[in-house]
Amino acid sequence: MNILPRPISAVEKGPELWVDEAIWGHRLHDEQTPWLAFLEFMGVLRAEAVQGRTLKEEAPNTLSYRPQHQLKLRNILFNNPHVVTVRAEFTNDEERWSAWLERMADTAGGLDNKDFKYLRNHFDNFEDLAAVIALFQSSAIEGNSNKRWSSKFVFPFGANALYEDVNAGTKSVSNDRRFFGRTGEVLYMMLCRTSLAEELGKLLTHRLMAGEGPYDSLLKILQGEPQLSQGPRGGAYLPLSGHPRFDRLAEDWISLLRSNVPIYDVVPHLVTMGGLNLILYQLERAREVIGSGPSVNLVWEILGPKRTKVRDLSAKSFDANQSLPWQAVEGHIRAVTATAEWQTALLSDHARLAVAEVLEKHFEWPDSEELGDAKGEPAQLLEELVKKAQVRHRQHVGRFHMAWSRQIGLSSRRSSRSTRYAPTDRLLKSLVVCRVQKRMELNEFMASLYERYRVVIGPMHAGELTGRGAADHEDFADNRRRLEERLASLGLLERFSDSCAYVVNPFERITT
Repeated sequence: MNILPRPISAVEKGPELWVDEAIWGHRLHDEQTPWLAFLEFMGVLRAEAVQGRTLKEEAPNTLSYRPQHQLKLRNILFNNPHVVTVRAEFTNDEERWSAWLERMADTAGGLDNKDFKYLRNHFDNFEDLAAVIALFQSSAIEGNSNKRWSSKFVFPFGANALYEDVNAGTKSVSNDRRFFGRTGEVLYMMLCRTSLAEELGKLLTHRLMAGEGPYDSLLKILQGEPQLSQGPRGGAYLPLSGHPRFDRLAEDWISLLRSNVPIYDVVPHLVTMGGLNLILYQLERAREVIGSGPSVNLVWEILGPKRTKVRDLSAKSFDANQSLPWQAVEGHIRAVTATAEWQTALLSDHARLAVAEVLEKHFEWPDSEELGDAKGEPAQLLEELVKKAQVRHRQHVGRFHMAWSRQIGLSSRRSSRSTRYAPTDRLLKSLVVCRVQKRMELNEFMASLYERYRVVIGPMHAGELTGRGAADHEDFADNRRRLEERLASLGLLERFSDSCAYVVNPFERITT
């Protein structure tokens, strides 16, 4: 794992402090949900595939791509209350078309050309257009959110459905990093840096973007000519040349894309497994930076009717992991005091200025104005940096683990005041579809979850906890039993005898 230098473009236009990004990349963003990160990833993939660079970096951290805007499509689907009003006001088809086209020309945002007459060449009547619009509105990602119309997204039916988040006024359009916060770009670069990049790239383009399916063709009709951003998007950064978590993520996605799951049904599983691996990347990378302590573990409580010791241990596991990223940030900052350049700066005749130069070189703080406001000796400068980094970390990166764990169904506060790892049915289904080819013995399945995702469920992987008396062997045996019952209720487990239970992938036909 070589640590890559920060690109010059990021130095010139990067964030206020360069601390979180130096550890995890630019950036992990809590307000960007796993679904939106996947859509951003797919937008990058489409743009790079067009250029013949599918999951290929010409050089590390040089990603530069032109995403689609598709503003005609977005106006039609999400900035179009006129369909309802026109249908209510007029009964004649010609009157409906005329009124709707006039109102769209008045209110469509972000477009120079507000002519939607081309749609009349593709729809026999206005009712057909209204039905197609309703179809795509119903399948929108997070369709019930109160986001502005230019920050709403259709399901990724194909290349024509992919576009970036923008802030679109009546005349101007600018990209927005609130909901497309670069996490999808980080995800893309992770997958570029695996030995499986070529195989995965072929599967993604073949299954998700090759040709035009019926839904993607309809989206192409609604949009008309594709619309690209005016300039390229650059400045993404991932500090590691490789990492075991990158490879596991690629393996999971390849497994899902090779499965017999229908392609539109496999997308939610890709989102869930991508989210789980990104959470683990944050935690594992934090542990690597800290350099000591126990390995990352996720103690899962399989929900039951009563409170158990496993619930308490799961909550403690969640809290311990939640604190890991900040420990990594603080450790990363304080590690500068062990460098030769720091010691040399302390011995300088102008120690405060020399120390400030060291901090500015490593962390982009302080600049000349901030140095004038900062008070105290060199050690106090360091403490002020730690405080600023803590405030910034808690705004987004420090909330990533908690936010994404909830969104992928990894954590819960159900029947408790504390958050703990308690998987939803959706997450369990994704894990089974991803990890089980046809069928797998239950203990083998749990061993796979522990090896790949550090998940502790049964007694076989809870030795450290039972050994120090935090719980009994029987507590985790009951937890294992509840998992078995839960999988059976979902149709994901079959028991062939008292001692033989198999987890079953329902999408794969068992022939033996």
